[in-house]
Amino acid sequence: MKVQKGDFVEIKYVGRLDDGSIFDLNDKETAKKEGMNGHIHERTMICLGQRDIVPGLDDFLINKELAKTEEIIIQPEQGFGKKDPKLLQMIPVSKFKEQKINPMPGLRVEIDQYTGVIKSVSGGRALVDFNHPLAGRTLHYKITITKKVEGLKDKVSGFMELNFHLHDPQIQEKDGTVTLTAPFPPEMQAMLEAELKKRIPELKSFLIEQPKGKTANHSH
Repeated sequence: MKVQKGDFVEIKYVGRLDDGSIFDLNDKETAKKEGMNGHIHERTMICLGQRDIVPGLDDFLINKELAKTEEIIIQPEQGFGKKDPKLLQMIPVSKFKEQKINPMPGLRVEIDQYTGVIKSVSGGRALVDFNHPLAGRTLHYKITITKKVEGLKDKVSGFMELNFHLHDPQIQEKDGTVTLTAPFPPEMQAMLEAELKKRIPELKSFLIEQPKGKTANHSH
């Protein structure tokens, strides 16, 4: 069975760079073999054609067979982009001192809500690279589509997990209306509903309910 654009699927993958080092994976077996410790998040659900993953990989998976392991090499243009020289900036060291940061090469810093890495420091200024850490890199993926996801509840659940790291979200579904119980601000409802409907045409409406406070007073 082949998967199509718009399908929700679960994937198992390992992403490596040219030198064989792993930059991303959700495969516990491989992580164990490579001696990688730390939490490996195993379940990754994406909606094909929605750029939930790098463009080259998203395009590649359309029309692929379920349960078949594929390998693909993705050039920077279709991955995290080419390095943009405009994203290399000179920043006065005084700006770091204000934040009580001692600027050193290799240090990851956040300036005006942008994350960058300090490349060098000289003459009272630091050269900071605001490109994505994997910009300009060729990506090697080994990937398997493990399952096609059906069902409104599962699709919404996968979307919330991918975008908001909400694991096992509390979701109710009735006649095409999905209700999520989570401490999201109510003003996010319209935006989330629009995003979800774009991906899940069968969704009639999406509601956010606030979790009931444990200390709520029950008046009889």
